Amino acid sequence: MVHKTHTTGPGGYGQPIRFYKAVAITFLCLTLGLLAVIVFMSAKRADITIITRSDAVDVNFSVMVGAGAPDSPVKGTASSTVITLEKIFKPSGVKKVETGSATGVVTLYNTSAIAQPLVATTRLLSPNEVLYRLKKGVTVPSNGSIEAEVYPDKIDESSSITKPTTFTIPGLSSARQKEVYAKSTQSLSGTREVGIISESDIKQAREVFIEALKDKAKELAALQFPTQKSFGFIAQYTSEPDKTIGAETDSFVFTGKATVVLVAYKPEDLNQYAAQMLSQKILGNNENLQSTNGEPVVSFDSLDSVKNIATLKVSHTGTVNLDPNSRQLQKSLFFGKSEDEVRRYVMSLDHVQSVEMKFKPLWNHTVPQVADHVTVVVKQVE
Repeated sequence: MVHKTHTTGPGGYGQPIRFYKAVAITFLCLTLGLLAVIVFMSAKRADITIITRSDAVDVNFSVMVGAGAPDSPVKGTASSTVITLEKIFKPSGVKKVETGSATGVVTLYNTSAIAQPLVATTRLLSPNEVLYRLKKGVTVPSNGSIEAEVYPDKIDESSSITKPTTFTIPGLSSARQKEVYAKSTQSLSGTREVGIISESDIKQAREVFIEALKDKAKELAALQFPTQKSFGFIAQYTSEPDKTIGAETDSFVFTGKATVVLVAYKPEDLNQYAAQMLSQKILGNNENLQSTNGEPVVSFDSLDSVKNIATLKVSHTGTVNLDPNSRQLQKSLFFGKSEDEVRRYVMSLDHVQSVEMKFKPLWNHTVPQVADHVTVVVKQVE
């Protein structure tokens, strides 16, 4: 009987077994490595929070209103008329002048049962020795009183009496002076104040006068167009005071006239057109118009009186912010970027105030290149 011997040398079966074993181990390592990469990639997360602020945007434009402008986006009417106005003003500066014949009024009292006649020039003496005299003779009735005109003995500043005062009558006996006396309730003075027109008085009065013209124009527009949005604008005006700088007077008068442009239009037309003009200032698709601040501000520019067309200047303000759906915030733009790179990019965008980032796990320092693992949130601050 012949026995076969198993050979492990060259040409035997040992070498293939080792080969397949190596292949299996290599495959296992690659599988584990691939699994590790998958786990590594799936564990990477990035949360990016962008804090934005609203910024003001304004627009200025002109628009024509009137029957002669049928293609205007704002429908309305325009006309003109002439108004006149007169207004009284007082000068701010004053000076004191001697009157030369100052008079005042006092009340004479008599507490006795006997009437007291007093002749013209009868002296009335104040406690501080200021002397006044009766202008005309009077009789003070018994147990009664009477008013009488008086004038200062000296016509100067020393004769001024600004507070209520009791006067004695030196020409009467001491006992009679206690029964017959005088009292003043108003100022007594040998001087009076007179206004002086200054350059600033004329300037301020002219400004007030112009505002009064504008108010009258608005009132006229409201009366002519009671059910519509209307304005009265001053196209041109003239105004002159009746006295010159330096004149002494208690008052002066400004008179003038103005050409008034009366405009009425549909406010919804202007509001819509102003919003469109604001929208045109938005940069592409990266911003959105959030709100508008009230109604547009309208002022007068010019008038074509032949065609009855008023050209108005319009200014309007709104707020814009970064659009959360902007192409500048696409997740792919952040793939592979470090925290510093993300921060520098985001802060370069308009309306961005700050940015907050969270990377997971702790050893991750870049944004993963998988969209589902990246969160981009836009928050707006007030």
